[in-house]
Amino acid sequence: MSAPLLEIQGLVKTFGSTRALDGLNLTLERGACGLLGPNGAGKTTLIKLLLGLLEPDAGFARIVGHDPRRAKDRLALRSRVGYMPESDCLAPGMSAVQLVSLLGELSGLPRDDAMTRTHEVLDYVGLDESRYRPSEGWSTGMKQRLKLAQALVHDPELLLLDEPTNGLDPAGRRHMLDLVADLGRARQKS
Repeated sequence: MSAPLLEIQGLVKTFGSTRALDGLNLTLERGACGLLGPNGAGKTTLIKLLLGLLEPDAGFARIVGHDPRRAKDRLALRSRVGYMPESDCLAPGMSAVQLVSLLGELSGLPRDDAMTRTHEVLDYVGLDESRYRPSEGWSTGMKQRLKLAQALVHDPELLLLDEPTNGLDPAGRRHMLDLVADLGRARQKS
């Protein structure tokens, strides 16, 4: 029997007097799932703790077998986890090809493999025609799909998507949700 995809015990994180997470316990097996809650419920804080971008005040998390509190494990997480942040994280002046291939390399792919995968994921998310244009002036939907492409470039087993439909019109929301459903069903991503 394989280890759970995600195991959290007693996770606590506070910001001043605000307790964002208060003793969270959770075990998730592989597969697709969603985390729903109102703004300020701690969803983004949880993702940042899982990636090792924040330190917990108490408790621990183990994600794909790694402890994000340890530097060695955070490095290993880069190759196994894809992260699509809520906020814009696109580098001005870079084309989609430049950005996604760079992030593929930072995730551990050799340069040629990163470039090959970049073209594959840009086609997959529907940005094939815009791949060489800088992302300034792109629509919100195009930017969201670019963020998804950078999360996918290194073919991770787990995707953490923070508000993937944020700011999208109904057609863009449907397209993003179709991509996410396909990733879970056809491509076996958790």
